[in-house]
Amino acid sequence: MEPAMHHTKHAVVRRAQRNLTEQDIEFVFEYGRFIRCAGALHVFLCRRDIPSEKELYQRYARLEGTTLVVNDTGRVPVLITTYRNRRAYKGIRSKAKYRR
Repeated sequence: MEPAMHHTKHAVVRRAQRNLTEQDIEFVFEYGRFIRCAGALHVFLCRRDIPSEKELYQRYARLEGTTLVVNDTGRVPVLITTYRNRRAYKGIRSKAKYRR
C-alpha cells in the first residue's frame, strides 16, 4: 500500500514548526478548498469548511487558515510546504497562473 502523500524535507520541518500532525494534514486535505495557481495545488481550510459537529469542530478549529502547498503532477502527491494565515484565501486566488 502506497502512502497517501509524500513530504519533502522542507515540509517536515515546517509541519513540526507549526505543530501539525499527520492527522491534521489529512483533515485539511480532505475538507479544505483546492485552488490551483502558481504551478501548484493550494489546499486552504476556511472556518466554513470545518464540520459543525461539536466534537470535530473543537478538535480541528485551531487549523483554520492552514494552507498546504502540494505538487500533484506525479502518481503520489508531494507536500511542499505548509503555513497558517487566516486571510490567505484572497491572496492565493489572486496569484498568477502558471504558464509554460
